[in-house]
Parts: sequence; C-alpha cells; structure tokens
Amino acid sequence: MPFTSYFSAGEWSSEASTAISVDIVMVVVIGCCLLAWCSDIYRLCPGWGAVRRFDSDGNEDQRARETLLQKEYDRREAAAVESTAAPKLYGSLGAPTWGILESPDQQESIVDHPVYGQVKVRDGFEATQQLRRDSTWWAKDERYFMEEAKLRRGELVVNERFAKLAGSSI
Repeated sequence: MPFTSYFSAGEWSSEASTAISVDIVMVVVIGCCLLAWCSDIYRLCPGWGAVRRFDSDGNEDQRARETLLQKEYDRREAAAVESTAAPKLYGSLGAPTWGILESPDQQESIVDHPVYGQVKVRDGFEATQQLRRDSTWWAKDERYFMEEAKLRRGELVVNERFAKLAGSSI
C-alpha cells in the first residue's frame, strides 16, 4: 500500500483521527508559546512588566519597627559570633570520639570571603598543626605524613586477575 494512501480520511479509525487532531492542536499551541517567548511579545501585556512602584511605601511607624527589628537582628548576630562557649561538634556525630588536640591560643573568626561568603578562619591553626605533628597518638594518615615517613600503600587494583584468596573457595 503506498504511503500517500494513509492520508485519506477513510483509512483512519475515529481514535486515530482524534489523536492526530489533538497532536496538531498541541503542536500549534507549543509553536505559539515559542513565538511569544522568542519575540518577547508577552512583555506588552500590562501585568508582565517590571515592578516600577509598589502599592505602598509604608509610613514612619512601619519604618521605625523595621529599624528596631534590624538592630535586634544585628545585636543577636554579633552575640552569636562572639559566643565561643558553645561546644565544638563534628557534624551530626557530636563531640569527636577520637579526642581533641588543639592549641589553646587558637581562635575562630568569621570573615566574608569574596567567593564563598561567610567562612570561619582559625587564627593560630599553625600551632595546632605543630602539636599534631609532634604528637605520638594523633593519627597521621594524611598523604604528607605518609610520604615523610616513607610509607606507601599498595596500589589499588580492581578485579585483579591473579588475586590470592585467603581461604579455600568452594
């Protein structure tokens, strides 16, 4: 049967005709939406423009309340930054289970970083690093300490062909 004969009206069932009609309407609606979006014609509608003026600028009482709220927020934020009495936690784990080895003169301060926003900077962390370096019980599994002690780990091989099994296999 030739391809053009499928387009005659008698060859389609009523369900197929309905589906094709709905598909054509859908393609036309999507085309109109794309045309409106690409041409920015939707911006001509009154409600789609930029907000140039708000409904109300408020009054002096509202401004005074907002100023008081802002001052209270700034005061609480400054108090939260300065309070160092909070226990140091390690994520959701709580207090570190492996112990703490930090310099007593280490202090945390919050700094605005240009890329990362507010970050904590630990002033005096070099003394903490020295304490950990000289300690006999603090874990030194970082790459620097392993290379300094001339320790090497084995190469990681996935699906090694000649792996030696520890026990007998069945």
